[in-house]
Amino acid sequence: MKRGRNRGQIFNPLIPSTMNKFIYPLAAAAALCTGNLFAQEAALITPNADSAFDCVQENTRQNRTLDFEGNVMTQEFTACTSGTLSAVEVSLKGVTEDVWYLAEIVNNHGEVIDDTRFTHRNIVNETVQLNLMADVEQGHTYALQLTAPAGGHMSLRYQLTGMGSMWFDGEPVRGTLTAKFGFNTDNTQYVESEYANRNSDTPETRALENECKTSTGLSDGKVKLTAPGHTISQSYTACANGTMTSLALNLAHYTSEFEGRIRVENEEGDVLINNKLDRTNIVKDAITLPVNAEVTAGETLTFSVKLGSDSQFAIKRNTQANVGECKLNGVDMDFNLDFTSYIKESHVGENADLDEAAITTFPNPFNDRINVRMENAPKGPATVQLLDFSGNIIRTETVIVKDAEGNISFDTRDIDGAGYYALRIIQGDQIKNVTVLKR
Repeated sequence: MKRGRNRGQIFNPLIPSTMNKFIYPLAAAAALCTGNLFAQEAALITPNADSAFDCVQENTRQNRTLDFEGNVMTQEFTACTSGTLSAVEVSLKGVTEDVWYLAEIVNNHGEVIDDTRFTHRNIVNETVQLNLMADVEQGHTYALQLTAPAGGHMSLRYQLTGMGSMWFDGEPVRGTLTAKFGFNTDNTQYVESEYANRNSDTPETRALENECKTSTGLSDGKVKLTAPGHTISQSYTACANGTMTSLALNLAHYTSEFEGRIRVENEEGDVLINNKLDRTNIVKDAITLPVNAEVTAGETLTFSVKLGSDSQFAIKRNTQANVGECKLNGVDMDFNLDFTSYIKESHVGENADLDEAAITTFPNPFNDRINVRMENAPKGPATVQLLDFSGNIIRTETVIVKDAEGNISFDTRDIDGAGYYALRIIQGDQIKNVTVLKR
């Protein structure tokens, strides 16, 4: 997976730019050279066998509050092991309700290697646990960037220290953020080679009409993910031009609290799917996902599964398959995962124009639920998304349009903010947007 693509701006202290203040200035930090305080806190970087992390960097002390709105705060940190940044926690006093804030991990090239958004609903006991994960190398410096939009107030807690690790809109601050960074080392200790007799417990072996299939076939063992943040990825080659319709990943076992996240990217780094996982996604011991994403024959696709908290699971694997590369916490494995991917070949003129479809939403304004009805729509899978006006996807589902009609319903009881939202319908390269109102 190409996580280190240039989603952020590259900082160059020799080139004047107003955008440079929003990317942490490592070169300038070296000039100030009071050192990375997190790196100096050796007592806090202690592996703990009872912990979910191999090493932790944290500053627990706090004696100052940084209040800001419409600004960027940056905290540098140094990876204490090569592997995965698995957890980030930040202490804060409060944020504006129903405002989305941006959190990013940036490497020393100015590249955004992971990002997430959060609201006041993610804050528990004046602490926010950020859903961030990034591949890191021991001794390399990275940065956490927190952005408060215009109209969004944020109060962060920090400790008064010397300059060198904390920045506010590109200007150094005498302080260190009260935060925790948990890391897991790249190794194979989580791989359990449990060979068994080959059996027929495989994904569906017959492709649907006009679909091609990529599959690894029979499994001969399994790989375990046992701690929060553990991530496994698998690459493969798209077998046709068309629409990726589904992805199935065979499981050996999983806990009742199973949760995680799955992400699919193409070779350009475009995210095709980024969904939460729980037991509702498991059908006949396989993670089964409907997908509606355009792909090109011969391009490399990569999916990754990240383990959530308080859960474990094991994925079947095949040591004889060679459809692509498999990595566990960034380490190359000598096997492929047991999976099946279907791609429906595109046929010119098969579908009607989505713009001509009638999209009806009811009730509108909506409160606890919104229903979507599609009429005179192109046949086949359609992705229906509900977004806020910052572009954040709140709900996403796939509906199969048959006989020019398709219906879907979203439970919206947990959406607190009243106002306008966007409803987006995606079919292939066709997109249609409808504005809806929340009471």
